[in-house]
Amino acid sequence: MGLIHLISPTRLRSPVNLTSLRARLQSEDGSISVLVFGLFAVVLLSGVVLTDISAVIVAQRSLVQATESAAQSAAHALDLDTYYQGKHSALSFLVSDASPVIPIDCKAASNRASETLADIANTSNLNYGSSKQLVRRELSNVHISEFQCNGKEVLITASAKAWLPISLSLFSFESVELSASAGTTSVKKRVLSLFGINF
Repeated sequence: MGLIHLISPTRLRSPVNLTSLRARLQSEDGSISVLVFGLFAVVLLSGVVLTDISAVIVAQRSLVQATESAAQSAAHALDLDTYYQGKHSALSFLVSDASPVIPIDCKAASNRASETLADIANTSNLNYGSSKQLVRRELSNVHISEFQCNGKEVLITASAKAWLPISLSLFSFESVELSASAGTTSVKKRVLSLFGINF
């Protein structure tokens, strides 16, 4: 039978191997170039993300302004029958109006809101780069997704797709869906009116 010789752990360690291993670990060759490339990638990605975020914020603000314009236009759709109801009675000049809110024709208001939003989007597409631009070029498919009207108030929710200036195609992230809401009402100014003459 063969003899098994046990080798002591001290024989496995060689002073030459430890010295060369220490020299390799303490060597800094190539570490700066890797660090520079890593930082460059981080800065580049941060710039792309910040550019896209700022573009989305500006597009959202533009959509809010367009929605507010459409809501104001819709609130001016006067319901004439309700407005003039009981205005010409014998004692109408002595009785003050209980409500200063102007009644809204909801059907006409819906049409006016859609037309106003479409006009704003079309005008912006035709006049890109000019002072008449109301909606950002990044926005597309601007439409009213929800319309509420109770005869006194109008609430509009508009939606649009905002295309990112630097699309992250690697993550299939090229656009975001945006929405904005605006509500308004029309209130008449209280004046003293006797026989059609305002004081």
